[in-house]
Amino acid sequence: MNEASHVPMARLAWLPRSLRPPVPIPLAHMRIMWLVGIAAMIAAYDLTMFGMALKQIQADLRIPEDEIALTNAIFRLGIVPAVFVSMLADRFGRRRLLMVTILGSAIFTMLTGFSQSHAQLTGFQLFVRMFAYAEDMLCIVVIAEEFDEKARGWAIGMIGALGGLGGGVAAIAYGLLGPLEDGWRYLYILGAVPLFVLAFLRRRLVETRRFENYATSRMHQTHTMRDWLEPAMFLLRQYPGRLALLAAALFPLGFAIAAPFLMISKHMQEAHGITPGGVTIVIIAGGGIAIIGNFVAGLLSDRVGRRGVFVIACLGLVAGLMTFYNAPTPTLAIAGFIIGIFFYFAADVILAAFGAELFPTSYRSTASAVRLLLWIIAGAIGLALQGQIFNALGSHAAANTALLAVGPLSILFVPFLPEPSRKTLEEIAPERIIDAA
Repeated sequence: MNEASHVPMARLAWLPRSLRPPVPIPLAHMRIMWLVGIAAMIAAYDLTMFGMALKQIQADLRIPEDEIALTNAIFRLGIVPAVFVSMLADRFGRRRLLMVTILGSAIFTMLTGFSQSHAQLTGFQLFVRMFAYAEDMLCIVVIAEEFDEKARGWAIGMIGALGGLGGGVAAIAYGLLGPLEDGWRYLYILGAVPLFVLAFLRRRLVETRRFENYATSRMHQTHTMRDWLEPAMFLLRQYPGRLALLAAALFPLGFAIAAPFLMISKHMQEAHGITPGGVTIVIIAGGGIAIIGNFVAGLLSDRVGRRGVFVIACLGLVAGLMTFYNAPTPTLAIAGFIIGIFFYFAADVILAAFGAELFPTSYRSTASAVRLLLWIIAGAIGLALQGQIFNALGSHAAANTALLAVGPLSILFVPFLPEPSRKTLEEIAPERIIDAA
């Protein structure tokens, strides 16, 4: 009897058989999944909340109509320092940085609830995004490094599903507290509490085996500025073609969907007269169906490949959101929302997998950070332009439709990326030992 037979396996009886991973998952790996996945869920709660409570926040802090998208674009600048935080994980390990990111998210989420002006809200949310984005990148890296190649897509899909669940929790909380005076403040404060609890529980999180092996091979590394920047230099020099293709594949879609997603709750209320409670019901019910997209994308991409699944997801996402913003009836709008969010979850899983799988352990966190940086920058540009397009076209629906038309350009580049499904990380992206100078 071999050693592997003594490894306790997770039962996963709570999942329908059709959504279970294709291979058994060690119980220790599922514990890692929960320790990083619950943080992804809470981070999604926080990142969703601004769009969810936008109408109330806008009224309370007197945010001008044509500055809504720009404000969210400024929030997204938190991705820039988040990249440097993630680079540190390639030097000091995933575990240490995950402790920093969870505590930072908790503190600034709490402070957001006490914002007294538009400027304060913007500043606090900038820091929230910095830590939340870094958290998101590192969670995917940890999962990619620990899980079997036959279940890696499923595992990343599971993280995405937990993130989607966080959006559902935000919708429930908004339905209960949103209508109250200062309700949006309570929502942010409420979101900070479990982050502090999770930071305490995360003390049990262990370093990934791949990083430990890499760190052992670099025990005598110096600490010059060149060494600090080494992951970024390796990323640019070792696989520049992959990086360029990944950027080209994600940029159009990231540009296209940021503003349309931000204004979903606002559009439901203003265009179709749906109450905050009704918005909650739609998002919970529709999102509950759509969240399956994470599992479907993960499982399907493990079997047939990431690239084909992304093409379908990209087109479905754009079609769904275009339907949502141009539907003449609430029923058709809700159907478009469900379709759009389903395929968004699917596309997000594949892009996250690409960012972690296509690059070596020595700078995997940096690569994942750059992937998200490019995604956020693309979205920030779309958000910044949305206000100008709104002024030209006269409505948010028309402006968002114009932005969405750019999204399908992403599918032109994905076929040229390597197919990472069912391959070990070392097969996909072996270390290339070159001089970083």
